[in-house]
Order: sequence, then C-alpha cells, then structure tokens
Amino acid sequence: MSSKEQQPASDPFGITEKERLWDRISDRRFQGILDDADTLIHEIELSTNNYGEFLFVTMSRAYQDKRQFVTFWGAGFHEYRERWLHDEWRWYEMNRFADVAAMSIAKEEAQQRIQARRDEIQPWVDTASQSGRGKFFEFLADLTDEDGAYSEMEDWGDQIDFDEF
Repeated sequence: MSSKEQQPASDPFGITEKERLWDRISDRRFQGILDDADTLIHEIELSTNNYGEFLFVTMSRAYQDKRQFVTFWGAGFHEYRERWLHDEWRWYEMNRFADVAAMSIAKEEAQQRIQARRDEIQPWVDTASQSGRGKFFEFLADLTDEDGAYSEMEDWGDQIDFDEF
C-alpha cells in the first residue's frame, strides 16, 4: 500500500485517501470490511435516496472509547448515472442512534441478504446501457459530487446535446 493509500488514523474502517477522493470503495473492499472480525453489522435495508433504490448496509467499528458508524449503499440502479452500482459501494458516516446501535445482524445472514439483492439485480446489470446524459452526469459527479452534478444538470436543462458526450 503506498503512502497515498494509507488509512487515516481516525478511520477504523481503513478507507484510503484515494477511496475518500472518489467517494466509493470496490465490492471486494466492501466484502473485506463486512467480513472483518472488528465489524458489527447493524442494519440492512432496501431503500431509496435522491439517486435511486439501493441496499443500505450500516456497520460500526470500535474507535477510541466509542463506535464509529458508516452506512454503505450500492447494489442498485443510479438513475442519474443511468447505470447499476453493482461492483462498488458509496458511503456516508453517521452519528450513532441508540435504536441502530442496539440492532445486530449476524454476518452469515448479512451475506445472504446482500447476495439475494445481487441475484435480484443481476439480470439487468449486463443489459443496461448508459446514455450520453448519464455519462455526462457521471463525469460531473466525479469532478464535483452527486449533489453538485444534479444542480448543474438542472441549471442547464435541455441546452446540451448529451448524445455527443
């Protein structure tokens, strides 16, 4: 691991600088975090956010004298990127809520539920094609962030020929 990819001292999940820069981790890294003995899984829920319907997986790890919580989201169709997030996971850090902290899901059950979602979306993953508009949104989102890209797309409206992208 290069010095650029070293985990920050304040990150018990081992999210690297590169992963923070791109706001995503690979499915392989997600699996490693999920399987780690120090990880507790608190909640797995199929839900929506501003970008589509995804599987949300809330985990925690001990950090100093408390637990640090992160919710990963993926295994769903990103409507603005117009593609399936199936081999990567996005995340956000969250404050601990007593009801979430008290919940616990066994790793085997968690793996089964995540695999069931993968199996559910697999028929569509290989057949989806991204339009020019979706590619452009993805380009903007990777330069800025999801919310910034959404705002820009709304501001430009129909002024851009996305098929040329």
